[in-house]
Amino acid sequence: MIGKIFVVALLLWPALAHGQETADPPAALPDSVATVTLRHEDLFTVRGISVLSASDRAANLSARIRELADSPRFDPSDLTVVNDDTLRASHIAGAGTYVATCWDFEADALGLAHEELAQQRLEIIQSAISSYRSDFSAGAILKGAAYAAIATVIFVVLLIILGRAKNRLERFAETRLKDRKVLGLDTSESIVTIVKGIVRLARLVTVIWLAMAYVNALLSFFPWTYGVAATVFELAAGPLRTFGQALVDEIPSFFFLVFIFFITRFLLRGIHFVFSEIESEHIKIKGFYRDWARPTFNIVRVLVILFAVMAATPYIPGSNTGAFKGMTIFLGVLVSLGSSSAMANLVSGLILIYMRPFAVGDRVRIGDTVGDVTHRSILTTRLMTTKNELVTVPNTNILGGQIINYTLKGKGRELILHTTVTIGYDVPWRQVHALLTAAAGATAHVKEDPEPFVLQTALQDFYISYELNAYTERPRLIPRTYSELHQNIQDRFSEAGVEILSPHYRVNRGDDQLNPSDTGP
Repeated sequence: MIGKIFVVALLLWPALAHGQETADPPAALPDSVATVTLRHEDLFTVRGISVLSASDRAANLSARIRELADSPRFDPSDLTVVNDDTLRASHIAGAGTYVATCWDFEADALGLAHEELAQQRLEIIQSAISSYRSDFSAGAILKGAAYAAIATVIFVVLLIILGRAKNRLERFAETRLKDRKVLGLDTSESIVTIVKGIVRLARLVTVIWLAMAYVNALLSFFPWTYGVAATVFELAAGPLRTFGQALVDEIPSFFFLVFIFFITRFLLRGIHFVFSEIESEHIKIKGFYRDWARPTFNIVRVLVILFAVMAATPYIPGSNTGAFKGMTIFLGVLVSLGSSSAMANLVSGLILIYMRPFAVGDRVRIGDTVGDVTHRSILTTRLMTTKNELVTVPNTNILGGQIINYTLKGKGRELILHTTVTIGYDVPWRQVHALLTAAAGATAHVKEDPEPFVLQTALQDFYISYELNAYTERPRLIPRTYSELHQNIQDRFSEAGVEILSPHYRVNRGDDQLNPSDTGP
């Protein structure tokens, strides 16, 4: 018995000298566990004791095992288990070398006896040291170099294959998809561009993953970088694993989103059919005009889509996260700050649509601009002037100003052209009426029925104001019609020897100067 205690004390002397273990039964630290490792490989866990924390104890054991593995004079088969019932522990030692102690409280926590726990740890240490030395042998290093060369060749070949596959897919998109229909959709140049972008993105992602896999393989072939390889693999596989798990968790939500999509699409098709029938006047609703059909459909479509988005939002992946909520609030603030004028134009456009002050093709005056309406949108209206100038007018300006519509034929009424002349009191008014109506009758695009008529609008101090009114159904030719009408008035009054006075009339010229004709002397 005395000899046994002497041997144990001799084996434990290095530990006692460094304060790493104790000959007295130590007390366990609750919930204190750390892992012993060799070359980033986990071996087993140890518990903290009263004189050493679990992390310090694991670090000391890891360093001791690494030192033994690096020593060419140490043979792991020399290690054995020495039981000490007095200390209620088993020691792993051999050939004058102490390695570790397995205490009774550690074994109890695992449901084992301390002898069994020590034997398990002994086998783990011997296997780890043997594997460690095998990996650092010259043959293993040469073998790793050969594997690295093979992996490099495979990586280069895969890159070449990916490049050729990308080029073939792009050529396929250009030759097969362009100007054809896929699933009923026209594949224009933009569709080809989108397909090319998807192909290039897929190639980029594949190259990144291949590069990470290649680097991970290279690092795993050599013992010095084996632990780094595990880190690289986790960097590559971790996001993919997280994404895959999230994707699996969101599968029920995806089914609900697909259901909402198809229901919304079916509903919009039905609504579009109804309003298309109203626009083509196959369906007539009293008090609802056909030109209201398209804008009303757009409004209803926006409302249906907004309702669908509201219903689908809780099922969108990540919609319950703080980042998603913060982003929606930020976008809402941006829209509210930057869309005040746009919202005003939008509301004005809706009011103009249902007021129906003009339609596309009408000749109108908006402010100081006269032209034909070429386009109407919810925000602006475009006019083509008589000088072929394209003018875009915001709907708020239209709603806040005066609108004159010269195109009234569609409403069963003709436009009245009117011009005023001033004639002296010495000329009989009946003659003036006759001359004016004759000038109107000689003007192209002036209607004979209803007949032109003359109004005497004022009796001034030195002259009488006569207003000629004539009907036309060609509003787009108003400038030319006015010009020809004024020419005819000048001709008729010149032929009759009647002077057209000016409001600033001061002296009566001679007869040879009255209203000279443009036909020459």
